[in-house]
Amino acid sequence: MSGSDWLAEAHRICGAEFVVDGPAIEPRYLQPARYAPGRAAGLVRPATTAQAAALLRLAAAHDLTLVIQGAHTGLVRAATPSDQRRHLLLSTERLREVFDFDPLDRTLRVSAGYRLSEVNERMAGHGLQFAIDLSADPSIGGMLAHNTGGTRMLRHGDVRANTLGLTALLADGTLLQAGRGLQKDNAGLALQHLFIGSSGALGLICEATLRLQPQPRQRAVALVAPRDLDAVFPLYREVMGGELAGLVSAFEGISRPALAAALAHVGDPGRLFDGRLPEYALLIELASELLAARLDLAALLQDWLEQQLGGERVVDAVLGADEQLWALRHAISEGLREQGAVIGFDISLPRRHFMRFRAEAAAWLAREFPAARVADFGHLGDGGLHFNLVWPRAEPPLSAQDLARLREGVYAINAALGGSFSAEHGVGPQIQAGYRQWTDAHTQRLAGGVERLFDPEARLGLTRFGPER
Repeated sequence: MSGSDWLAEAHRICGAEFVVDGPAIEPRYLQPARYAPGRAAGLVRPATTAQAAALLRLAAAHDLTLVIQGAHTGLVRAATPSDQRRHLLLSTERLREVFDFDPLDRTLRVSAGYRLSEVNERMAGHGLQFAIDLSADPSIGGMLAHNTGGTRMLRHGDVRANTLGLTALLADGTLLQAGRGLQKDNAGLALQHLFIGSSGALGLICEATLRLQPQPRQRAVALVAPRDLDAVFPLYREVMGGELAGLVSAFEGISRPALAAALAHVGDPGRLFDGRLPEYALLIELASELLAARLDLAALLQDWLEQQLGGERVVDAVLGADEQLWALRHAISEGLREQGAVIGFDISLPRRHFMRFRAEAAAWLAREFPAARVADFGHLGDGGLHFNLVWPRAEPPLSAQDLARLREGVYAINAALGGSFSAEHGVGPQIQAGYRQWTDAHTQRLAGGVERLFDPEARLGLTRFGPER
């Protein structure tokens, strides 16, 4: 392969200023949110689907693996190249050809390069939103590639539930239209769902038709201190099935170490619960499209909490600080990073095994890796858990072998309880070994058949769902 050959061709396809040789790539394209920076043979930034198709054919002709990258906010390294000879990085940030809003169907056909924040800013004037709430600001293409969930998945569902169709380029540059963008369409196989959550392994998502949701006209948030862990899920059942049913948009769980890290990060460690943080806190949000004059959510939530405070399940609560409470929730990850190296697990479980997993995993870690500090939090309402660990800076760094053993031990407990090793982050090089170990061989063979159908030469992406080839 001649580097100058592919560079010259790429210049002709999308312009010299949008093609960069490997050594000159800006760090933001190579540095993931976690982990060490990557390396690539080059970076290309097409502006149109036609340019992207030509670049796919160019990569195949020069025996290059195309690594597709949106906003580079993922946490499994699926968009971070690692081979400075064979990995060609394709950024979708200039894919912005389409932004077509249908106010009657309340749908948006949008190119992959738009950011979530841009979509919601432009839709706000219409009282609508793409209802996936995240602390990061990913691209639309990246959100589809990893089937993002977010903090309000409990009410609105994940990206898959809010996508009605998409357009993708296959490895040979062929354009595929999957789905017509209709609310109801049973006219064939829904191929769009294969691409959603595929981590870029099947094709380059160029645009999508998204289902939009009304913006809430009011929210009410409380941070609740349960009496103990045994009170957590009885509270969940009451919130989801009682007088507040249908109004709950988020039900988050935050352990004491995670909450303490967030408070330390914002510089006010004694701000909540008179400095006596509960073992586990619940962030509960109600939302409605009705105005407070018709339905006062703050009053409803306060009345419910007063009833609970008079019972045996709740010992304290914080109300009337909605934005500050969400800011704390989103500050957890940064707060943990300030304390040491973060070892993250994005898992999900049947709710009935949630607390059992926490106890068994903590006990196993105390025996095998006593220096690791558990600081878990997550979307308890939809069964998701960010089982994050902090490895203190004062400790010698974990060897690669020990880190692999730690991950295997935690995943084994999760698997034994019927959980998933990737709740919403997708599959990428960071957890590829976990996929190989915890996905049965028959499923991997079937997934491999799908991969070979869409990408026979394994030219796309860094994730493999089939057996090794």
